[in-house]
Amino acid sequence: MFRFRRKNNAAIGFTMIEIIVVLIVIAIAAAMVIPMVLSTADLEATSGARMLLSDLQYAQNVAITSQTPVTVTFDVSADSYSLTNTSGTLIHPISKSAYEVDFTAMRGFDRLEIVSAGFGGNASVTFDALGTPDNAGSVTLQAGPHIYRVDVAAATGKVTVTSIGL
Repeated sequence: MFRFRRKNNAAIGFTMIEIIVVLIVIAIAAAMVIPMVLSTADLEATSGARMLLSDLQYAQNVAITSQTPVTVTFDVSADSYSLTNTSGTLIHPISKSAYEVDFTAMRGFDRLEIVSAGFGGNASVTFDALGTPDNAGSVTLQAGPHIYRVDVAAATGKVTVTSIGL
C-alpha cells in the first residue's frame, strides 16, 4: 500500500497568490454587474416616459380619427393613467383590454412613480377632434434619482420628453 507524505509538516491550504487571483476575479465580476443593477432605475424612468409619450400621441390620434374628444386622466397617488372618450374607457389596440396603465402592477416598473400631473389645474388632458389639447401641461415621472418630464404643448399638442434629473 502506498502512502503519500509531504516532505514537511506544513498545513495544507491556499497560497497567497491563489487568494489574490480569486479576489481579483470577484472584483472584476462585481465591477461589471453592479453598474447594470444600479442603472435599471434609469431604464425604468426612460421606458415609462416613452410609454407615456406614445400613449399621449395615441390619444391625440384617436381623437383626430374618431372626431371625438379623448381624455387622458392621471391618478398620481396610484401611479396610473387611463384613456377615455365619450363612450367610456378606450380599448388598448394590442391587449384588447381597457386602456389603463398602472405602473405599480406592471413588471419592470417597480420603482417608477408619477410625481405630478398638471394641465391647467387638472390631472387630465383632453384632445379635441383636431388633436389640440384643452390645456398645456406636463407629467413628471421618477425612478430613483432619474426624473423625466413629459410635456404637452398648448396649440399644437406636441408631446416631448425631457430629462430633468441626473
